[in-house]
Amino acid sequence: MTQSAVQFEEPQPFRYRYLEINWQEMTVSVDGDDVHLTPMEFRLLSLLVRRRGWVIPYAQILREVWGPTYVGDRANLKLYVWYLRRKIERDPSNPELIHTRRGIGYLFAPRSLDHAAA
Repeated sequence: MTQSAVQFEEPQPFRYRYLEINWQEMTVSVDGDDVHLTPMEFRLLSLLVRRRGWVIPYAQILREVWGPTYVGDRANLKLYVWYLRRKIERDPSNPELIHTRRGIGYLFAPRSLDHAAA
């Protein structure tokens, strides 16, 4: 009796401009250089990238990244977005990747994503 191997579909790495995310290995690189993200930073970036082009409300980000029982305010989220921008943006004070929609939430790359691979 032979067993067939379970086949898993491996997600392709995400590439956009100078950012690359390897979902399988949970690694991030900018301009080809590895960038160390904490697990929380990786979860936040993953959520933003997977829903790229859409504004994600603050409350939804907090619930999905920190968990449904998280009791906190937006200050923690704002801090983590700042951390991420410092690590993945070429110019964190003029972000190209993670954008703020004041009073609403954040979105990843609102411009055309023609060169992105899911």
